Amino acid sequence: MRLRVADVDLNRGVLTVRETKFGKDRLVPPAVPLVQRLQRFAASFGTRPSGAYFFPTLHGRPWSIGTIYHIYRELLLRCAISHGGRGKGPRLHDLRHTFAVHTLLRWYREGADLNAKLPVLATYLGHQSLMGTQRYLHLTAELFPQITVRANAAFGDVIPRRIAS
Repeated sequence: MRLRVADVDLNRGVLTVRETKFGKDRLVPPAVPLVQRLQRFAASFGTRPSGAYFFPTLHGRPWSIGTIYHIYRELLLRCAISHGGRGKGPRLHDLRHTFAVHTLLRWYREGADLNAKLPVLATYLGHQSLMGTQRYLHLTAELFPQITVRANAAFGDVIPRRIAS
C-alpha cells in the first residue's frame, strides 16, 4: 500500500518493500506477468516523482487498510464468495497463505527439493525463520496423497508394513 515509485524497479523486475514486519526491508521479484501489468499501470501515469506513491488514491495518498478491506469484501460479494464474518474469512491474509501453499505444491509437482526451497519461500515471505513459513504450509488434502506416494517410493522398504492375519 505504501510502495513509492522509487521502490518499484520495473526494468529489473524487483520491488523494494520497506519496513515490513520486524522493521526489515526486502526485495521481492514478482512474476513476469505481474511485472508487465505493473509496467502498463505505471505507464498510465507517465513520469512521476520518485517519492510519489506507486498505487495512489485520487488524492495522491496511500490507500488505508480499511479501504483495501472494504474493496476486498466488495470483490468477494461480486464474485459470490461468501464471507464467514470477522476473522473467519476469506481474509486478505488468506491470499498470502494460498500463495505459500500453491508455491509449495508447484515445487513439489516439479520434483524440487523442498528442503532446499523452503528457505527461499521463507525469505520471499519475509519470515525470520522457517518456523514462520511452516505455519503456512500445513498438510493439505490435495498434497497428502502425493507425499504418501513419494515417501513410499523412497522409504517403503524401510518402514515395516502391518501384515494382515
